[in-house]
Amino acid sequence: MARKPCAEPGCPAITDTTRCPTHTRARDKARGTPSDRGYDAAHRAKRAGYQRLMDRGEAFQCWRCGDDIDPEHWHLGHDDYDRAVYRGPECVPCNTATRGRI
Repeated sequence: MARKPCAEPGCPAITDTTRCPTHTRARDKARGTPSDRGYDAAHRAKRAGYQRLMDRGEAFQCWRCGDDIDPEHWHLGHDDYDRAVYRGPECVPCNTATRGRI
């Protein structure tokens, strides 16, 4: 990956990622903890259940695009209109592409 300036306006740092480490930490802190963002015990339990199945060798496809899920890197996908509804394992690119879509 090519090195480029930090995405934060006015930051002179050159980085291999979107933001420099200082701005990455600040952005993560501003987002709050997973619990602050609504990922409660029920969410963690549902995700852990899928992870156990993947660890046993069961294959899953992304509910959104149909690509195979990498058991090491995946998200538990929500419905676009109702965050209380889980759709199932979702690949990281699909999940991050839909952030804030609605």
